[in-house]
Amino acid sequence: MIISFVQTKGGTGKSTLALNSAFSKIFKEKFQSIALVELDPQGTLKKWWEERTEHSLAFHQISFHHISSTQREVLQDSVKTITNHNDLVILDVPGESTSKLHTKFACAVSDLVIIPMRTSTNDESAFSENLLPIIKELVRSYPIKKGIFYILPSFTNAQSNKEKVINYFREVLPDYVNCFDAMYPFRGIYENFNREGSTLLEYVESNQNNKRLFAVGQRALTDIDSITIEIYKKLSEKLNGNTEET
Repeated sequence: MIISFVQTKGGTGKSTLALNSAFSKIFKEKFQSIALVELDPQGTLKKWWEERTEHSLAFHQISFHHISSTQREVLQDSVKTITNHNDLVILDVPGESTSKLHTKFACAVSDLVIIPMRTSTNDESAFSENLLPIIKELVRSYPIKKGIFYILPSFTNAQSNKEKVINYFREVLPDYVNCFDAMYPFRGIYENFNREGSTLLEYVESNQNNKRLFAVGQRALTDIDSITIEIYKKLSEKLNGNTEET
């Protein structure tokens, strides 16, 4: 199975979501082997993984792959090889303003596409102009793809009413793009947890003596758990032939 975190805009939390999903409790319980794959030529996750290796942090059943190529054939062959050796492949897709090669590729090969998006008119406009045409064309050519695209409400206020946020997206989205029943709230801890190659869980556990930071970290871990539970639920529906279409 292949999932991807996609958004043509940068700075939407894709890399943070990708790496913490890979190391999440639910995924490690459900999948024997997980590949975290970065398609960003800049190699943000690659640098993080190198730090992780340098500090001898555990990998468990997770492998990392950095594919910097901008040739579609290389992307296809590389991801196919990785998929053949792993139960779950997680693609971290770069923000792209021009050709959108990686975005189009990820949407085409993935079993589930997660799109972090804010509740703002600016994000709506960017989505409509850049990502939606790609989704629309793919769904038109391959109707089976209709149920794989999910918005993940991101950088929401931690106190926001989840039902209201989800209804907001359901009102503005076309019928072939769905919305997760989970949110990715803004929390400052997401900006500094990954020092020295650590995951969110490892960072939180290392700060157990700091009551405030530990409490914030526990809430952030709950965010990730909620998101990965939703992802696994959608993947299970797809495997069982019950992919939801709204």
